Amino acid sequence: MATSIAFLKRPLVAGLILGLAVAPGLGACTPDASAPGGQIASDDACGNQRGQLTSIGDYFTQAMVVGAVSGGALGALTGALVSGGDLESTLAGAAVGGVAGAAAGYYSAKAEANSSPAMLVGGVYKDIYSENQQIDRTTTAFRAVRACRTAEADRIRADYRAGRLTADEARAKLADVKKKFEWEIKYAEDVGGKMNERGEQYSYAASEISHFDGRTRPPAVTSASYQVAGPLLSRVASKSTRVRELPSTSSRQIGGLKAGEVVEARMVSGTSGQWMRIRLADGTPGFVSASLLVEPGKYRGETQTVASRAETQVSAPPPQSAGGVVQLAETNQIKQRALSDDVSESRSVLSSATFELDQPITLAPDRGDRSAA
Repeated sequence: MATSIAFLKRPLVAGLILGLAVAPGLGACTPDASAPGGQIASDDACGNQRGQLTSIGDYFTQAMVVGAVSGGALGALTGALVSGGDLESTLAGAAVGGVAGAAAGYYSAKAEANSSPAMLVGGVYKDIYSENQQIDRTTTAFRAVRACRTAEADRIRADYRAGRLTADEARAKLADVKKKFEWEIKYAEDVGGKMNERGEQYSYAASEISHFDGRTRPPAVTSASYQVAGPLLSRVASKSTRVRELPSTSSRQIGGLKAGEVVEARMVSGTSGQWMRIRLADGTPGFVSASLLVEPGKYRGETQTVASRAETQVSAPPPQSAGGVVQLAETNQIKQRALSDDVSESRSVLSSATFELDQPITLAPDRGDRSAA
């Protein structure tokens, strides 16, 4: 246990201070699917999709380490009272309960629960790996909701054109679908906020674990350096090209496009070089050099109306080591950002013509249920 206490001391100090300050408010601002607007109506055509989204989202409102919040704060206070305020006793008390901190709490609790660095690495690795899978499921569920809502709007317009609905009936139904989608976007935004809080704790843990191996660097901030903005644009791949996980030539390849494949794209700023964010056939977001995408009218060859294949590069999980934990923490940031971009893109749809009676849908439904890269 001496080894455990040794690598705990630095995060314990920060965790103790932050934990006592923020512990009372950690339960606030969590998504609540049972609140007004969140209930699923029996006749909701997208009820299954909404239910899937909210059931997965509940995962991110749970404590990362059971008992870390109350145990850490109580342990710290108990240690202080018994010792008359002695720092070492306060730290020991906090360690017994598991410190709750904005960043250090998770790592401190995990370190106290694992008596060796090797066990700590394994425990954090499993947690982040599981977290990343849950983010994938949430992203897939949100895309399914969006695809269902846009398809539902399309069906309402079709019923109006066929005379099965009056204009007033169709507009009322479209307004109802839009209202439901607004709630679902807000729910996904709230879940994304919880993901971000948890991700900061995982990044902190990965940074601390990186010190166990002199060859391992701390996790880089991979998700904050670019912005996706502007309207959705139709673009054609001018030639076969790689699709990358991030807007960088050094980023991992996650798929490919053939010449003539048509994609929906948005401009990316804040990067070296010009990039566009596109979607593969299964809905997975990725990035392509803007120079390789042209307007449909400027492409001289035969086009395909939908990107037809995603040559996904399947990679094995990283090794269960300090370096592997860092890699998972960086992937965690990328997955969070992918969902955030999806939500931001969906919010822009609310102000578009997607839910208007006499206008076409501007965002094609995703095809397939593939998880995020």
